[in-house]
Amino acid sequence: MRAVRRIGLLTALAVLAGACGDGSTEVGSPPAALVSVSMPVDTIATGESIDPPIAVRVEDALGNPVEGAPVRFNIVRGDGELSPSVAVAGEDGLAESVYRAGPTPGEAEIRVDIPSAVNVAPLHFLVLAVTADTVRLSLVDGDGQRAEAGSQLPLAFSIRAETTNGVAAGGVQVAFRAASLNEDPVEPPEVPPEVAGVPVEPPGGPAEVAGSPEDSSGALTHDIVVTDADGLGQAVFTLGLGPGEYRVDVFATGGVYSDTVSFTATALEAVDGLVQLDSVGNGRLAAGARAVLFGSGFSAVADDNQVRIEGERAPVVSSTGTELTIEVPAFSETCLPQREVGVRVLVGPEYSNGLRLSIDPAERLVDLEVGEALTLRGPVEVECVHFPPGEMGREFRLIIGNTGRVAARRLPMRVTTRTPANMSGEGPATEITPAPIGAELERAALEALGIDAGIRSRTLGRLVDAGIAPFRAADPLPGIEVPGVGDTLDYFFPVGQERVADCADLTRPLRGAVRAVGERVLLVEDLSAPPGGPGTEEWLALAAELDRTVLPVTTSYFGPLEDIDRNGRIVVLFTPAVNGLDGETGVGGFSLPADLAASGRGGEGTPEPAGEICPASNEAEIIYSVSADPEGSVGRAIPTESLLRNAPVLVAHELQHLISVGRRALHSSMGFAAAEEVWLDEALSGLAEEVAGLAALELGVGDGLTFDQVSDTPERLEIFDTYLRRNFLNLGLYMLGTAGAPTIPEADPEGVGSLQMRGFGWFLLRWLADRAGGDERAFFRSVASGGQNHARGIANLERVTGSEWADILAGVSVALALDAAGDAEAGGEADPDPAAEIAEETGVAPPPDPATWNLRDVFASLDRGVDAPAFPSTGFSLRAERLEFETRVMEIDVGASNVQYFSLASEADAPALSISIRTGSGAAPGETAEPQITIVRTR
Repeated sequence: MRAVRRIGLLTALAVLAGACGDGSTEVGSPPAALVSVSMPVDTIATGESIDPPIAVRVEDALGNPVEGAPVRFNIVRGDGELSPSVAVAGEDGLAESVYRAGPTPGEAEIRVDIPSAVNVAPLHFLVLAVTADTVRLSLVDGDGQRAEAGSQLPLAFSIRAETTNGVAAGGVQVAFRAASLNEDPVEPPEVPPEVAGVPVEPPGGPAEVAGSPEDSSGALTHDIVVTDADGLGQAVFTLGLGPGEYRVDVFATGGVYSDTVSFTATALEAVDGLVQLDSVGNGRLAAGARAVLFGSGFSAVADDNQVRIEGERAPVVSSTGTELTIEVPAFSETCLPQREVGVRVLVGPEYSNGLRLSIDPAERLVDLEVGEALTLRGPVEVECVHFPPGEMGREFRLIIGNTGRVAARRLPMRVTTRTPANMSGEGPATEITPAPIGAELERAALEALGIDAGIRSRTLGRLVDAGIAPFRAADPLPGIEVPGVGDTLDYFFPVGQERVADCADLTRPLRGAVRAVGERVLLVEDLSAPPGGPGTEEWLALAAELDRTVLPVTTSYFGPLEDIDRNGRIVVLFTPAVNGLDGETGVGGFSLPADLAASGRGGEGTPEPAGEICPASNEAEIIYSVSADPEGSVGRAIPTESLLRNAPVLVAHELQHLISVGRRALHSSMGFAAAEEVWLDEALSGLAEEVAGLAALELGVGDGLTFDQVSDTPERLEIFDTYLRRNFLNLGLYMLGTAGAPTIPEADPEGVGSLQMRGFGWFLLRWLADRAGGDERAFFRSVASGGQNHARGIANLERVTGSEWADILAGVSVALALDAAGDAEAGGEADPDPAAEIAEETGVAPPPDPATWNLRDVFASLDRGVDAPAFPSTGFSLRAERLEFETRVMEIDVGASNVQYFSLASEADAPALSISIRTGSGAAPGETAEPQITIVRTR
């Protein structure tokens, strides 16, 4: 046998914080510090001991060794043993303990301290135990059994794996392979150390597994098992239909080497004995429940009867010579599907014939009619879910989510599906990752980012961190005289290339001329703007359009402006200073919360700020926009036509931001910290763009709008492109990424992530409003303000809807799964409309759809329009990982408040299926994890 190199490293993390003792500086002073001596130390295999031991030195305040101090070694996390647990420091101040790893791979943390010297900071060591690279296998139970052909053996084939020094080896993948006796035993290939830990297929292909006794080699319940902490693993064997001798070879796999051991069994024509098993009470078994077996030759003494069900012992509760009452094993350690199991009775040396009976699992069984949905929540409920076998084709949408509210708390999950034909679920896992967006699509998306570019959210963060006070007037102040066309106004522009406002930056003043005065808007152009901008009539037309649609619609949805500059209008300032901020992504415009901060300049009726001041604040509601620059003299070329087309949507977007932050910061003791969380604030501004666009199109909400309804003339198509297309494109980017896309980040993630965040948020709000019905303007006013206590983010939506966040997330995820572009594999066709399928299956037409948009129709047409070449609609589809009724292991990593979509389809006579959701390491999710699975039957 060749030697396999051990790889890895024991990382000892010594955290030393010296503390003064009693001030003595003489030798023999009290301990003042623990110093790590044994770092670093190699990683060890499971069951092995560290050599050399973990060693520390006890020192006094001068660094001299302290003899006689009792040093405690304690495992605070993980498995293993320490010897000794308390060591007395020697003359050289050294204390040592030997750590021996437990039988399963994993990390152990050892804390070293001096119990009698609480002033001495402890040390911590991390020890990584890896699976042994070479193990010895031995047979434990089940060899040499005899039973009738085609039946399941009563005892499992059980093996034990040990390291070369005789310690139990847990976490080892062991393969079972059925073979006929005339085949040579399997000789596993030597596995080079560089592939250690990677599961490999057993030589000769995978084993035949449970459910196929017709095969000449028989069948196994598991082809791969992972040994437990005692080094044990087992599989149950079903004999082939032909009488004769059978063999099952067993060997380590997954990068671990072992010799091959073999079990043998004999298939008989029939079993002629004194014990006969005839039937079970109702013809089937239920895991974890009681059952009654009927037959003959049973012992009247319950303990003299041994009942085996799929290799597991079933306790006998009571017995007569013809009847046994038993407790059916729960089989709860592994999520096993509904299936047939072998049942047999043993009385002393006598054993009965075997029966094959159906067993119903103890966990949740999915029994849905077409159109029904089921949501399971929390670590316990999602750990095991069952789909029964079916006589007809079925299709489901499965949405596995992480309902966590902390943006940074991702949830890695291992999703395992099992069928009766293969219940292993221990092979290599397929990593499910988001579909690639592609460089071209990403570049086009970033070019369209335009609005905001994170400037507003970064500025807000600085205001909060610096404790800047918002502007507040003691009493309502009288209005001021509104400037006229041609008047000049002076402003600060405190935004540099870092794209954040600096309250102390007064170095970039600018002067603008008033170009148009509307009823609700003041258009100001920087005097240094490049030539070729809008003419007088164009400025007046823009002001009229804003007064006619954008401003009244936006304020009706989100509330009025605070109007802290008392001019009764929103200022839109067109300045080349914004053009100059262009970098990798263009900047179309933004608003600055800093303009709502107290400047410290004072004035009539203005109290002293309750916090720090922001000298660069303009103390006015201002939206900053790029200037027209047809020649590109400042940055990218911006034709006047483009500026005039995009200005209204910029105003709608930024006006919502200003309304929301004004209603919150200026009326809350929290100041700018009361501002809405970035993801929801951006969602509201996306909604502002939408409702302004619908107003321009003279269309209402809740009408199930199709693309043709918004594009029946070139003029209407241009309105759609200007106001509405961006939200659909952002939602499309989210659908491409789903589980990996940010949904509730604490700060604007910028780039494509920012667009995905905005797409998710906009659809969430649109779905909530459509679902709520009634006048949605009151709904959005409440969300924008946060109510009396200025609630933020998830808590804000729970307040307005009266629903828990997990229910909201489940609902919107189902809506997207059923209403959007459908499931499609890369390069494949999208699935048919699930709603249409439900109507066809049930014979009942669905109720009128209250949704504002027919998403499926709109997404199918996004390649039409002014901006279509940059965004091919073929790139947008809600990508769902397609599952079959088969055994499979997958790994997913789902961000907080996000989901991973799956589709599950079967033809007629599909087998039963179980789905297990555990952590990435294979353990059950912890109490703090917030997994959720929603299942919708669509066919």
